Amino acid sequence: MKEILWTFLLITTSYASRVVREHRCISPAGEDMCILQEVFYNRSTTDNVFPQNYSHVHIGSDTTRTFQSLVPILDGQLFRELGEPQALELTYVKLKTLEIPRKLVLGNFVDNSLREFWLEPGEMAPALSYLDLSRNEVSNLTNISSLVNLESLYMVGNEIEHIAPNTFAGLTKLKLLNLNHNELKMIHGADLPPSLIWIRLADNSLESLDAAELKLPLLEYLDISNNHLTTLNGAELIMDKPNLREVFFGGNRFDLATVQKVTELFQRHNVSYTLLDDTEDNEFMHCDYRSKLVDGVCVRRDQIPNGWLKSTGLSVLTVLVAALFGMVVRWVFLAMSK
Repeated sequence: MKEILWTFLLITTSYASRVVREHRCISPAGEDMCILQEVFYNRSTTDNVFPQNYSHVHIGSDTTRTFQSLVPILDGQLFRELGEPQALELTYVKLKTLEIPRKLVLGNFVDNSLREFWLEPGEMAPALSYLDLSRNEVSNLTNISSLVNLESLYMVGNEIEHIAPNTFAGLTKLKLLNLNHNELKMIHGADLPPSLIWIRLADNSLESLDAAELKLPLLEYLDISNNHLTTLNGAELIMDKPNLREVFFGGNRFDLATVQKVTELFQRHNVSYTLLDDTEDNEFMHCDYRSKLVDGVCVRRDQIPNGWLKSTGLSVLTVLVAALFGMVVRWVFLAMSK
């Protein structure tokens, strides 16, 4: 009897010490969207009551720390507490554990502390079509193959060094893949799904790329800029890619002959190319001491032909002569006007 009484008292005390916190959407927000601030999610001490019947929920922190939220875990339980929204954003909330709900369609979890993620257990096919895990600490994509309805995947600014074979197996709907700013040294085109239309691999450490392996008949856009590539077979790159429209390949270590050959080939096949991306801070592009930045490409100094140096010098001289001539003409005009 005493044991039962003690158990009852412990349970009563536990419930009495818990805090109930009711959250409200901040305004203005769309009819279907709820923005929540200052959410401190802790199941052991707090019972959270969230607004319901919203298809889009955003929980985040201001980077200036005007307001802050802490949500260390997302799983099926929290997803149900939030009303099972189709779109869920948890940004800058120090998220460490991510169990992707099977009913979630759009997930944005950028600027967190994630190292891994997995799919919620169950039989229902995952509905997720858009996933952004940029600026986390993910080092592998082991569990990505379970997301069979995924169409867009952003993994910018993580710690991915290697993509294992069959990583994207089963992702027959994947159209957009962004792996910019990782630590990739090699990628096998044979491991990429043929459904891809848009690929970004910029700002990695790619040392080689077998263009013949890229069996991507639907590809329209490819970015391989700012890597360590020394060779590029343009003919193999455009082969069997009738929709290819634009290629970014500047900031690599090609020689000028390769650049000229590739660009001429692209021009003949109406493929746009960019050596310098005007949308980025190109002043931060740099080459090592053995190379020089020429038209957006790191070219070894001993490979720069004298003809190029002469033509560059003549161009500079022409500009100076033209400027001097203009100054003389202006001086004469002013003198005659007096």
